[in-house]
Amino acid sequence: MSHQNKIFFSTDVHGAAVLWKKWLKIPGLYNVDTLMLCGDLTGKTLIPIIDQGNGSHVVFYAGENITLQTQEEIADIESKLADMGAYSLRCDVEKVQYLKNHHEEVEKIIKEKARQRLIQWLDLLVTTIDTNKIKVIVMPGNDDDYSIDPVIRSYEDKGIIWCLGKAIIFDDWELISAAHVNPTPWDTPREASEKQMTGMIEKLVKQLKDPGKSIFNFHAPPYKTRIDLAPELDRNKKPIIVGGQVCMIHAGSKAVRKAIETYQPLLGLHGHIHESSGVEKIRNTICINPGSEYGEGILHGYVIEVSHHKVENYWRVEG
Repeated sequence: MSHQNKIFFSTDVHGAAVLWKKWLKIPGLYNVDTLMLCGDLTGKTLIPIIDQGNGSHVVFYAGENITLQTQEEIADIESKLADMGAYSLRCDVEKVQYLKNHHEEVEKIIKEKARQRLIQWLDLLVTTIDTNKIKVIVMPGNDDDYSIDPVIRSYEDKGIIWCLGKAIIFDDWELISAAHVNPTPWDTPREASEKQMTGMIEKLVKQLKDPGKSIFNFHAPPYKTRIDLAPELDRNKKPIIVGGQVCMIHAGSKAVRKAIETYQPLLGLHGHIHESSGVEKIRNTICINPGSEYGEGILHGYVIEVSHHKVENYWRVEG
């Protein structure tokens, strides 16, 4: 028997602790049945908090060097950095010099810090949300290293749903998910050619009973839509500006668009391109990208009501 399912979908928090805390409050605010945070969970930046050797520390924060005199001040700045998605490292001047010349060591530290923060987040989730009553899906995205996958999967016995590589059956609708995106200028961990993307999607679709009654949770948005516009970059990966305006190009996936056109799922859930929050309709399929302002501490998401094999209602949430 069909009944309404209220979904909250958000994406691209990039390590911002304040957004995770806001996301956990959503069920109490909107009485949702399904809570989804899909794509780009981890941060990208490591900020040193440098011991000056005289009892004080210094950190570059908000555009300036700030001197910290007490452990309380250090803890406060660490919390602020975590809220904006950065990882911090207490170290001395020699360690900073070493890391400047050993980028692979920086990457190693970031990966471990990302794992530890995700463990903290998931521990908080399972003590805050009743996963027997609310379905919870946490999915990596193209920016996330594969080392976080086993972290998420280790919480499956606590009710966190691992959605990659298989179809998930929910009452009278199904879900397939893909963390990979089409190639980007950034050479991120989970990228694939359009041909490879097509193969991944086809493999997933074969697991569905009825694609027309399913949700496609693909981190890459469909190509040539209002939800895949990204700044055009020059050879130095800087936005191209003409007449004072940033030039925008379509950067979504052609394979994702083709799959949506072909199978006409109930709903397409996407992310990846932060600047293109909004909704696009491809024939009968509603496609959503919440967008992201993780650095500003603003949570973007959509509440979506699905029942009787159709999307009944949806609205944007920001805060």
